[in-house]
Amino acid sequence: MEVALELLRRLAQNDQMMWVVGGAGVVSENDSKGIKEPEVSGGDVTMEADNWHFHLGLESITAIQFVEAESHGDLMSYYVRFSNDGNGREETLVRSYFPNPYLGKDFERTELQPEKLEAFEMMRDEYVGREGIVFVKRPKQDQ
Repeated sequence: MEVALELLRRLAQNDQMMWVVGGAGVVSENDSKGIKEPEVSGGDVTMEADNWHFHLGLESITAIQFVEAESHGDLMSYYVRFSNDGNGREETLVRSYFPNPYLGKDFERTELQPEKLEAFEMMRDEYVGREGIVFVKRPKQDQ
């Protein structure tokens, strides 16, 4: 998916994103403090910030979703999910979460901050439909 690298570069421009690497077995949650421009070598992209980095094989990305998900009680989460549908099941590779429009700078609950939601909606509207990128609403997952 050629659009994957373009989208990763766009997401890396926002130093307020939360990058979540992995899916089912283990995940690593990483803030974007000091995030750098993604570096590409061969078919791999390196995403790096002040205290973390990861390598992602671009050919392993077979699907991209913009997601609006119910999470943590009555909160909503907004993110981009890069996944691989190999071996008969879809695997989350990495997610990039937009700043939550219902949380303040110290993660306290607050009234809707429309500019945070608009950042997600504008990027979603720009990318959904390109190279199979879809928009998904996910209900709260049972724990």
